[in-house]
Amino acid sequence: MRYVWILLFFTTTVLQAQPKPFRLEGIVLSEMRNELSNINVTNMVSQVTVVTDAQGKFSIPVQQQEALKFSAVGYEDFYLRIEPMHQQQGRVMVKLKTAVYQLDEVNIIHLDAQKMGIIDYKPKKYTPAERRLETAGRFSPWQFLLIPLGGMPLDPLINAISGRTKRLEKELEVERREFALEAMEVQLDSVYFTDKLRLPPDRIKAFQYYAVENAEVRDLLKTNNVTRLQFKLAQLVVEFLKTKENE
Repeated sequence: MRYVWILLFFTTTVLQAQPKPFRLEGIVLSEMRNELSNINVTNMVSQVTVVTDAQGKFSIPVQQQEALKFSAVGYEDFYLRIEPMHQQQGRVMVKLKTAVYQLDEVNIIHLDAQKMGIIDYKPKKYTPAERRLETAGRFSPWQFLLIPLGGMPLDPLINAISGRTKRLEKELEVERREFALEAMEVQLDSVYFTDKLRLPPDRIKAFQYYAVENAEVRDLLKTNNVTRLQFKLAQLVVEFLKTKENE
């Protein structure tokens, strides 16, 4: 029993040390302290975006060390790094400056939170399906341990019970297969499948769907390693043709 308490104490200590997600509320004002509506507020790590309402108010899920971008036509972009004080207060007020445009010469530079020094790590880029799943949240039993520490996020639990999380996970898997198929069509033309793999034209698409189910194939498509990809496909085509013979 003593070891159980030690394990629980260690788990609680680790959870306390980790930044916990919370919902930050705020208001966006102009330099004249007027409420600004339709301002885009984007979490540059999770890529979740909300828009301020008619009173300039917004609410967005964040964690410490993440960064928010405030943007709208006619105003300068404003970046806010999430600090412990924001989690303690739960609210923030942001003032935007009116943008001044000089059209003599335009230089377009892509800026992100890492390049601007707001965060010191490269934020993950999410696909549409990944962003929907990240916003919904994944439920894990360890989240019950957060109850003694002030509560646990309810969205992941509700989504898990309703089945929404599983549906989003399936959508994400379908999206990954589609991306893999597109990458395969770019890296290998149909001649490769007919001449090298000896596949009939009417079976090429079926084999491609079969191949992208393989995790190693998907990884090779991401790295653009055509040589290793062709070697792996040569192995898989044997298995594929055997399954077709047994049907």
